[in-house]
Amino acid sequence: MEFFQLEYFLAVEKYQSFSSAAMEICVSQSTLSQQIKKLEEELGVMLFVRGPRSVELTAAGRDFSAYAKRILAEIQRSREAMHQYTTYSKGDIAVGAIPTSGYLGFHKIIVRFMKAYPGIRLRIHEANTDDLLQGLQAHKIHVAFITSPFHTEADIDFYPLVSDQVGVLISRKHAQATAQVVDLADLAQEPFLMIKSSSGYREVLIRACHEAGFEPRIILESSHVEMLRAFVDEGVGVALMGLRIGRCLESSSTRVLPLQQLVERQNGLAVLRYRRIPLSVRLFRDFALKHSYATSFLDE
Repeated sequence: MEFFQLEYFLAVEKYQSFSSAAMEICVSQSTLSQQIKKLEEELGVMLFVRGPRSVELTAAGRDFSAYAKRILAEIQRSREAMHQYTTYSKGDIAVGAIPTSGYLGFHKIIVRFMKAYPGIRLRIHEANTDDLLQGLQAHKIHVAFITSPFHTEADIDFYPLVSDQVGVLISRKHAQATAQVVDLADLAQEPFLMIKSSSGYREVLIRACHEAGFEPRIILESSHVEMLRAFVDEGVGVALMGLRIGRCLESSSTRVLPLQQLVERQNGLAVLRYRRIPLSVRLFRDFALKHSYATSFLDE
């Protein structure tokens, strides 16, 4: 059975005439008759009762008509859906991003998506993980690049994209600056500058300090790592952060070192669990996963 045979069949049903149907679909009447006959032979039933001036559906033809219309409608819907993937010309998506997204390479995903789908209106909202999760739950944003672990009551699908080990950013004048690795316990007396990313991640860092035998004295919390570096530059304190971010912040005045303790941080894409995920959200999610998993451009 061919799709065009279904179209031929529905044309004959519509006009109740082979000649009129042939004119409508721009084929010869003999070709149309032959194809309907082939269809009937394949199905093993007569679809039409041929009269001298018109044709009518048989009982089998009436049943077949419902199936033919449904099949062609599904084919058309599938074509329209796939067309949106290749030539997406409409849509709106709000993307949440933690302030360190640029250091983690997430901005590259956003930029490439915008170039690949210029018809989609993309809005970017910067906030810490906790606020972004609230935005997802309130449907103010559709997807978000966040830090794990995190706390939320929302139904969230989290896709890890970047794993990192936590290190410490210190002044090059610090006593530990020449070390290759730092024991967290040796920093017990230091003022701590804490990155304000997610409450869950903050708990991980504080728990690591507790396990090293001390309560961290936190004098500053900020979502902006550049501010933390500025204070480290001045020797005010030390800052715990992912090594990937720390290496981007190293300067003539600061150095990032791995910790002797293994403390990990994961960053990735969070998507609210929809009953039926919107096409633009599915498109962005699949694009982000494809480019981050299949290539190494996040590390470029």
